[in-house]
Amino acid sequence: MGGEQAERLAQLMREGKATRPEGVLTAALMVDGELVRLVAFWTDRDAFDRHVATAGVPRGVELMRKVGVEPELRIVETLELG
Repeated sequence: MGGEQAERLAQLMREGKATRPEGVLTAALMVDGELVRLVAFWTDRDAFDRHVATAGVPRGVELMRKVGVEPELRIVETLELG
């Protein structure tokens, strides 16, 4: 993803913050040159699965497609530290 696309994606994420899907705790972009990862932390896997069941695709995928990128979706488990 180019720098202009990453900036546009960041703007879309800022604009959509108030209407994030229920269950999203926070989201961020990790940028390392042209490698850009949109990371969303959900309250739990059930909340994510419910969102996908009703929306069809995760919102992050939708946003990335708006900037012309077809993302590779990867789901990983996280542990709460505190």
